[in-house]
Amino acid sequence: MTRAKHRAGIPVTSPQPAKPIKKKQIDWKSDNPENKGASTVVNYNATHATGKEKTLDTPKKRPAKVAMIKKPAGISERIVQIPTNIVQPADPHMLRVAVIGAANAGKSTLVNKLIGEEVSGVSPKAHTTRERVLAVLTEGQHQIVFLDTPGIIPDRNHAQMNRTLATSSWRSLDEADHVMIVVDANWSLNTQSLKTEQFLLSRLHDIHIPATLVFNKMDLVGHDIKVLEDVKNRYERGYGSIQQIVYTSATEGKDVGTLKNTLFSKSLSRPWEYPAEQKVEMPNLKRVEEIIRVEFFKRLHHYIPYMIKQENVGWTELNKTLVIDQNVYVERDSQLKIIVGSNGKIINNVIADAKDKISRAFGRPVKLNIQAKVRKTPIAGLI
Repeated sequence: MTRAKHRAGIPVTSPQPAKPIKKKQIDWKSDNPENKGASTVVNYNATHATGKEKTLDTPKKRPAKVAMIKKPAGISERIVQIPTNIVQPADPHMLRVAVIGAANAGKSTLVNKLIGEEVSGVSPKAHTTRERVLAVLTEGQHQIVFLDTPGIIPDRNHAQMNRTLATSSWRSLDEADHVMIVVDANWSLNTQSLKTEQFLLSRLHDIHIPATLVFNKMDLVGHDIKVLEDVKNRYERGYGSIQQIVYTSATEGKDVGTLKNTLFSKSLSRPWEYPAEQKVEMPNLKRVEEIIRVEFFKRLHHYIPYMIKQENVGWTELNKTLVIDQNVYVERDSQLKIIVGSNGKIINNVIADAKDKISRAFGRPVKLNIQAKVRKTPIAGLI
């Protein structure tokens, strides 16, 4: 038949193979109460090859996706929570201590050692502590509240910055029962330290609050007290309210216990102001931003870390995990490349270390996301 059609000039078409029907996906919600709200996928396959083959895959339950709505930190995360239900011991003693001294004297490191955890940011750079940090040490019947303040540098080149930071230091004296003057033992032997020393003593001249003079970083002078005799005498002459002198090394933890007992002995008989378990008074958001900022300070050089501003864009609870989304801003593209680092190394390390510290501080799982951006126009409210 085909040959006859060919001779007669009738075109012959080859039979076309049957085309398989495309795989279909049908979403449906089961009427079964157990599957209520769950989405199930049914795959239906059919072909015309035999006209008989039909397969129906077993329905598979797929859990409904949990939509996470990102929202910034609320008012409760941005303000200091007032402590309530403070359980008082039988004979409570309490002391508020203003911690003052030159920048990089080791004030924050010393406070962290006394408290037993990192409550105040520490890095090798001056002015890592930019605002007052209130840390709480509670042991036995005693509670010491430390007002850790920014370092003081009377430098004309940075007069405005230092004037702003120093204001926080001097205000802390208005709230203090006791002053802890922290001196870098090694730096105090340098003649360049005299300017800071004179400035500090001149500001303390008319203040009559009992004080403890602490020579920190004694490991850098071989724990030799004699080399500091002249420095000690200058401080005693300059501030007549010094009652005790303690020599310590915060990094080594040497004689930190001696300092702690000295402060306990100065505490006053009055009720505690904070619960025994509280270590720091700071809004949760501020504490997160401080931890992130310090991690950048540890890794960046020169002026770059001081240029970073932060903005919280997400503070969300997800399956008992706190998800924090933070934007960090710099002013130039060149600065952006620096804070991100080669292949994102710097910012990824910041995220990893900051996440661990935030998780320990809050005692819960934390997921931290940080995006670095360029913002050339300063925006009010960024810190």
